[in-house]
Amino acid sequence: MTGRLKPIGLGVLSFTLIIVAWELAVRAGWLNPFFTSQPTAIMTALERAARAGDLARSLRVTLGEFAAGFGLAIAIGFGVGVLGGWFRTVEYAIDPFLWFVYSAPLIAFYPLFVLWLGLGTHTVVAISFLLAVTPIAVNTMTGIRQTSPQLVLAARSFGARPRDLLWNVVLPSSVPMIVAGLRLGVGRALTGVVIAELFVPSGGLGSSIAYNAGLLKTTDMLASLMVIVALGVICTQGLGAIEARFDSWRTGPGL
Repeated sequence: MTGRLKPIGLGVLSFTLIIVAWELAVRAGWLNPFFTSQPTAIMTALERAARAGDLARSLRVTLGEFAAGFGLAIAIGFGVGVLGGWFRTVEYAIDPFLWFVYSAPLIAFYPLFVLWLGLGTHTVVAISFLLAVTPIAVNTMTGIRQTSPQLVLAARSFGARPRDLLWNVVLPSSVPMIVAGLRLGVGRALTGVVIAELFVPSGGLGSSIAYNAGLLKTTDMLASLMVIVALGVICTQGLGAIEARFDSWRTGPGL
């Protein structure tokens, strides 16, 4: 197994072992399927939901809300992070607000969001946005602040203007920190969508979890949960691929 494929292979192997152990434990009677279900039953539930169209409808709603919330978080968080990292006075001005949003228990403000935005998609998007925007902004700001002074000095010695420094030196060198913020933001944005959907009857995957949990349908509840987990894994791995693509200038293709 090559160096690149080894982490993937080990990850798939460990995940497969957990699934097999779960299935065998249920069949052996060590776990009660009423409370834990089992992988084969969850796959059957997913297939049934896919054939009926319920899975596609729920996934479409959740993806739309997630895309809106995370997209706003990227646009605003990245912009705020760049301004705060580039201009010290902007950092001082926005820093209290960023840490307030990060530290505040935003779910406790859910009744206020409902009053302000209504019981619907807007509230879900708002909670998703607020949970995701802070790590994106803070990591972007930190990445810009941690740019190597030697890189900046070398660029200036070749006559680089401030705009050239920002776009050709500072931002490329900040890619790892920016992507790390995006990865944190993905998880928080998806968490915000699901938590909000537990209370908002939006028809998304979170609403499906709440509905099936209320009816004690463990299998259907876990089926929706597995789709959400898969969505999170796909997004984080996709961001990892983007990071490798845009950060390849550090090592070069031959190293």
